[in-house]
Amino acid sequence: MKNLLFFFIISITTYAQNDSINLLDDVKLHGNFSKTINAGFNIQIIQDSIINNSVESLGDLLQKHANLYFKQNGYGMVSSISLRGSSASQTGIYWNGIAINSALNGQTDFNTLSANGFNQIEIRKGAGSTLFGSGAIGGAINLKDKISFTPKIGFIANLGYASFNTSSLFFQSVISHDNYYTKVSIEGVKADNDYPFLETELINENAKFKNYQIKSALAYKLNHNNQLKFFTNYSYNYREFARTITAPSKNLYKNTDNRILFNWINTGNKYNSNLNFAFLQEDYKFYLDKNLADFSYGKTDSYLIKYDIKYLIKKQQSVSFGFENKFTKGEGLSIQKKERNILETYALYHQKLFNKLTYNASVRKGFSNVYTIPLIYAINARMDILSNFNVRANYSSNYKLPTFNDLYWEFSGNENLLPETSISSEIGLYFNSKYFSSNIIAYQIKSKNLIQWRPVTATFWKPLNVQEVTNNGFEFDIKSHFNINKHRFNIQSKYAFTRATDKALQKQLIYVPFYKATSNFNYEYNGWQFNYNFQFNGFVFTTTSNTQYVDSFNLSNIQFHKKIANNITIGFYINNLFNKNYQIVAYRPMPNRNYKLNINIKF
Repeated sequence: MKNLLFFFIISITTYAQNDSINLLDDVKLHGNFSKTINAGFNIQIIQDSIINNSVESLGDLLQKHANLYFKQNGYGMVSSISLRGSSASQTGIYWNGIAINSALNGQTDFNTLSANGFNQIEIRKGAGSTLFGSGAIGGAINLKDKISFTPKIGFIANLGYASFNTSSLFFQSVISHDNYYTKVSIEGVKADNDYPFLETELINENAKFKNYQIKSALAYKLNHNNQLKFFTNYSYNYREFARTITAPSKNLYKNTDNRILFNWINTGNKYNSNLNFAFLQEDYKFYLDKNLADFSYGKTDSYLIKYDIKYLIKKQQSVSFGFENKFTKGEGLSIQKKERNILETYALYHQKLFNKLTYNASVRKGFSNVYTIPLIYAINARMDILSNFNVRANYSSNYKLPTFNDLYWEFSGNENLLPETSISSEIGLYFNSKYFSSNIIAYQIKSKNLIQWRPVTATFWKPLNVQEVTNNGFEFDIKSHFNINKHRFNIQSKYAFTRATDKALQKQLIYVPFYKATSNFNYEYNGWQFNYNFQFNGFVFTTTSNTQYVDSFNLSNIQFHKKIANNITIGFYINNLFNKNYQIVAYRPMPNRNYKLNINIKF
């Protein structure tokens, strides 16, 4: 089947090259996060001017600028996302368009990912399994290296020292010309992380961490029609798992991730194609006692081929289709040595009518050697009511496949699990003017066959398709920017209300806040820059009966930046300005007031 599909694609490509109509500008192949094929969604893009301003984890950055909720087991410890009340494995995380969620548990630990070195972070809230495949039920986030074939030589060096003996280094070089591009980034962060637990006599013991990453992006333009790109991302993480208020810990966790991606873009008169080959490897070791040699481990190797092609029918009307084949083998101390293969195909139709209505309709079907993957569909649309006011809506079916842990955990794995499925709908109103923009979005997600580990006996747990959940909510964003002489102001605020209800219990899901808000006030004048960041997290329940909870909290963080030369900026940061005693996960306090000094050099 794979051979037939590949032959079909090559045949269309060959045919399209002979077309005499030159519509190159209109046939650009839009990535899965493009606003064109996501007309009914709100796509937020965080640029490198913010990303590379300081060395910090991806989770810290997104909390400040995207109003996303992260469940953190203490600072620097495991950090998992809940987007629109979905689980951590229901949010797709991508690296240059390639899914990098763990094959073992389906999740992504945001304290092992760094935002630095990327040109853009693309955030798409709302379900999108027809475009992204398994898991993108709450939304998707893409870490993007943007290639530019323009003559340039540039370097960035970022040095930081912070409270709790935290030091950081980031270095990046970019060299490009008319037909080649190279970017290499090196990063390291280490910390004792021994902050005091406020209102107690305890400190955050056994909490050291070290993170090291090397990233590269290489590209070569063969000719006007062909580009070759090569990306690598290697990371090593060492973390002691910290104590809680109630119990000490000697746990240690080490993990490495190795990612390699080769990309070929081929453009014709009426088509554009994108071919990817990727290798993804994850490897972890967990020590119950860091002073002993015994450890448990898990490892997966994934090999992926992905092909997309867009064919222009006529101006403002096109069809795209593609396939993705992913082969994964995994093993571990408590995981059976297994292999699985997944082949998925999709098609998308795009059209713009009367310069007012833009819509996209798509379908996706997958095949696996382990389970049956459902046929899913989606439609999204944007209607421009006025030049500065539009309505956007989307409706889709979606799914999430079981993970290696769900299927193959020793004695407990369940190979009869069904994929989780959901129906998602959303509508939003958007206004945009020269100095002010805002939007309000309402959504609903109905999920069934959610996988949940439940006790079969007093001591034996097994994953089952049992839970049904309904997520309802709305989001409100507002942004304003203006200048008064040489004074520049930028104000952004985001608010989200989320109700995620377990249908059987009629209770809110644990660790899903009803309310979440973020605001940023930025002021610039004569080389000075001041930023005030405010975060509010509503209370979260910690038991399925909704009888116990973690209190709500608000945080204030400030930053001062001063440009002391054309290419040198000094930054000073105060986090948790008012020294709040707060927890995100029960019995795991977060840091008290802390400071950071940062030097950023660009030339």
